[in-house]
Amino acid sequence: MDPVPKKKKSVSSKQDKSQAGSVKSKKQQPPGEILEQQNSQHDLQIDDHQQHDPFIPPPIQTQVKVCIHHNLPFQFFCEACEDPICQQCTILGPHNTQLHRINRLSDSFKLRCAKIEESIKANLLGKREQLLAQIHRIEYRIEEIKYVKTIIERDARAEFGGVLERLKQSEGQKLAILSHEISELQRDLDKINEVGSQFYDLKEIPDPCPFLLKSRNIYDLIEYMVAKPFKVQIDVYPYDLPRELTELRLQLQRASAQQQLIEFKNEIIWKLLSEKQIDEETIKQELERQASEEINEWSKLVDKFSQELKKQQLVCYYCGCKMEKQYVNSVCAQNRQEQDYDKVFCNEQPPQNYHGTGRHYFADPIL
Repeated sequence: MDPVPKKKKSVSSKQDKSQAGSVKSKKQQPPGEILEQQNSQHDLQIDDHQQHDPFIPPPIQTQVKVCIHHNLPFQFFCEACEDPICQQCTILGPHNTQLHRINRLSDSFKLRCAKIEESIKANLLGKREQLLAQIHRIEYRIEEIKYVKTIIERDARAEFGGVLERLKQSEGQKLAILSHEISELQRDLDKINEVGSQFYDLKEIPDPCPFLLKSRNIYDLIEYMVAKPFKVQIDVYPYDLPRELTELRLQLQRASAQQQLIEFKNEIIWKLLSEKQIDEETIKQELERQASEEINEWSKLVDKFSQELKKQQLVCYYCGCKMEKQYVNSVCAQNRQEQDYDKVFCNEQPPQNYHGTGRHYFADPIL
């Protein structure tokens, strides 16, 4: 059997005996002596561990912290206050009410370790992989830019030094932007690694108090790093680097053809302007002719409709007044019983019983 567990058993047995002796003399010894005995027992465990396996680095030595209220070692952890407490704090106060959620140090340590470890594995590691992938993509894009730059530089170096200088400036701007993005991503990546290292370092400390005191900060930092966005789209491209030499060659080849095209366009424009002047005069005369014909047609229509309107206008059979608002409900002076109706103004004759009533009778006039 491996001698390591034997050594641990011997140390644990010594610790159990010392704890049993300390329980018996607890009422007689002050709290300071009790802490000294516990520190000596802890040092004894460290010495036995180092003597057993010298290749294992010694554990981190931490000072045993005691309660500021009762000068006793911590045994519990208040989840509400985020503070480690002793047993007397749960009995005498200040953590002896229902508002305080009390757990053992080991239980709180395990719960928070599991929670932070789950958050790291579920969220932070995925974010770390995304950052690494983005860095690889940017590095590949940098290599593309460098490759395209070398091709263009090979053509430009033979003819123009100024083109080469402007090309280097453009490359420097692009690489500066991409390097800045890599530095931002690397900074986030370093923070993630730092959070993981801090968590596992605190987890390895025998005393859970430092971990419990910093667990909230670690968890908040994890949430911040997970929620922090990073730029996925790479807006810098290698194919918009200046190709002045190629453009200049194309411009020289097109210069003569463009001059001929310009002269041909000038001739077309001159012909169009001449034809436009002739067309404007023709169109003007045609518009004037059509306007005069339209005016004549409208005048004829006005005369025609005025005559039709006269035909449709009604007059009184007895007095000849027109049917207007002021005569409709008035008394007709010519419509009397003793009067002979020799002169009438309408073709239509009213009924016999309508004579002598003093009312107007409107009908179509005699034309």
